[in-house]
Amino acid sequence: MTNIPARRSLIAAAICGALSAPALVHADDGLALEEVLVTAEKRESSLQETPISLLAFSSERLERFGIGDLGDLAGLAPNVTMSPFPNSRSSMVVFMRGVGNNDSQTTQDPAIGVYVDGVYIARSVGLTGDVADLERIEILRGPQGTLYGRNTTGGAINMITAKPSDEFGVSQKLSFGNRDFWQSLTKLETGKHQGVAAKVTYMESSHEGWVKNTGAGDNFGEEKKKAGRVALRWDASDSVTVDYAYDFSEIDGPQHFYQKTRTLIPLPSLTVTASEERQESGTWWKPVEPSSTEISGHTLIVTWDSPLGEFKSITGYRELEETTHQDYGGGDQFFEANVEVEQDQFSQEFQLVGDIGTSVRYVAGLYYFEEESYESEVDFSLNPMVFPPTYPQSEGRQIDSDAKAYAVYGQATWTPEALESKLDVTLGARYTVDKRSARKNSIYFVGGEQSGSDDWSNFNPSITVDYNWTDELSTYAKVVTAYKAGGFNTRSTEAGFQPPFDEEEMTSYELGLKSSWLNNRVSVNAAVFRADYTDMQTQQITDNSTIFLTDVYNVGEAQIDGFEIDMMAVLLRGLTLQLSYGYTDADFVEYIDQRGGSPTFGQDISAGAKMPYAPENNYSVGLDYQRGIGSGANTALLTASLDYSWTDERYGTAVNDDIEGFFLDDYGIVNARLALSEMSVGDGELEVAFWGRNLNDEDYKVHSISLGVYHAAVFGEPKSFGFDVKLSF
Repeated sequence: MTNIPARRSLIAAAICGALSAPALVHADDGLALEEVLVTAEKRESSLQETPISLLAFSSERLERFGIGDLGDLAGLAPNVTMSPFPNSRSSMVVFMRGVGNNDSQTTQDPAIGVYVDGVYIARSVGLTGDVADLERIEILRGPQGTLYGRNTTGGAINMITAKPSDEFGVSQKLSFGNRDFWQSLTKLETGKHQGVAAKVTYMESSHEGWVKNTGAGDNFGEEKKKAGRVALRWDASDSVTVDYAYDFSEIDGPQHFYQKTRTLIPLPSLTVTASEERQESGTWWKPVEPSSTEISGHTLIVTWDSPLGEFKSITGYRELEETTHQDYGGGDQFFEANVEVEQDQFSQEFQLVGDIGTSVRYVAGLYYFEEESYESEVDFSLNPMVFPPTYPQSEGRQIDSDAKAYAVYGQATWTPEALESKLDVTLGARYTVDKRSARKNSIYFVGGEQSGSDDWSNFNPSITVDYNWTDELSTYAKVVTAYKAGGFNTRSTEAGFQPPFDEEEMTSYELGLKSSWLNNRVSVNAAVFRADYTDMQTQQITDNSTIFLTDVYNVGEAQIDGFEIDMMAVLLRGLTLQLSYGYTDADFVEYIDQRGGSPTFGQDISAGAKMPYAPENNYSVGLDYQRGIGSGANTALLTASLDYSWTDERYGTAVNDDIEGFFLDDYGIVNARLALSEMSVGDGELEVAFWGRNLNDEDYKVHSISLGVYHAAVFGEPKSFGFDVKLSF
């Protein structure tokens, strides 16, 4: 366990220094921060003028940090945690400010909304896909119920792709690293011809994983990935622009290894020794079977600069197929789950963004969403020494589900001229209707087909008051609401999925600061918040003897307090210090135990329960240095980056007794990158970079799980290093 006083001293010292803003772009003199533009409020605005606790990662910063998927952002965004999902290597468990969802069943929605070019991604499957062609990633912390709608009780993540350029260009990047890592990334820009520009991006990568398989099959975590994107932009007229994009991602390879970390009940059948330290090798009881994920999508965006304002139509269609094979036995013949998921979704959104005179800005929209999903799961409890002969040794179920959502929303900002345009008052509201139906066939526990349907509706108002004291300093106060639709417990093996669990709601109160100092040499953004969380949807293990007897319940209420601070300071010409810090105090106010057979069944156990995936402290510190070297035609840009991120200990379940409870230890990771770019090679430019991640080789868990008689965990990637070579024309 890390020394707590020492850790707090480090945090205090860091805060007293200069901290980081979301992104860095040097001005021409090298001593000022350049304006960062975002679209968090459905219109382009300066990050410093947007009254949201917001982080933005530009394409340059994504490359500098070696970010290949959303999971790589873990630790760089305070009060945001990201970790692999238990039975899907391509899925992510995302929590913000202690709010999230650690269950991926297709009849329950996530609490963090993820969007690609404005298209909502309904399932967490595939969130580890490629982000190689992004312009930026925006992370909006806190409820976003007005403009983003359903399933944003914790926050939202916007992934904005790079649009085709008007100029011809081509680039090829090759990367190599330890554990046989390699990656090829190709980008082609056609330039604009007769109003049409196109861009093609293709990526392939492979690595051998970091747990050697001593049995039959490939190494654990070994991965082969392909991803591509075709983007078209057509300037149909002076007022109409059409953007179309097709993207796909394929991920193949064995799942990560669940290492046994703690044995709770001594059994002769458990032959593998438990260890809290990361193992370099292991084996399953049978040959390792590969898993696979295929994702594709189409997006069509039509933008019309109409007399009323900017009208935008966003049409999205996406589909995925995933097959996973996971052994939770930690090396022993114990429990295995095989899951197949098919899902497709369609969404249509109409937006109107405009102004009324000089004092009113507005956003209005209509939204429609529909989803069809199929899930098949076969579970095997394989060890008769653990389970009695009367206990079913296998369970299979097939689940079909359908969901539809309708919404109307609007937001208006009034800037009275009488107050010298210093005050902004923003009122917003959204009305949403969700409908869901599901059908389930279960082999053993519940024979035959079961079906059910339900609907939920919610009204989400919001108000924000923002005052610009000077051009460099503004403060805001806001009250925001959000909700997440209800669903069905289709994975339950006890009583089907009736009755459904209800929707959950969030009301957040936030005070924020946006500022720049010393002629824009330093920026300081901060927010303090309190959130009232009601009718929480929380997964509970209803039978301690096995993992698959789990259900989701509306367990009660929670209160979440905390703050975030993000700062950046240009220390010297070309040298920038970055630091971000987040604090979360998340406590249950009421938690009703729904575990059948528990001595506290039906009672309020909030005093002993812990909010899962809610570390009290996390922060990141980074140094960036840029300098031109050489003279004449032999010049280059030297870039060096060094960053350290820290995540406090956190629980993986709400109920934390000796059987079900576990927590993930605190950990800190060091990353670095050194690059020479802008080197002339004929008509092109060459870039060479050396990088390292987790250079301190930290031994840390990214996910832990309880199976009654023991705990098992997946450990994070050990030290990795390599180099990139990029040639652009």
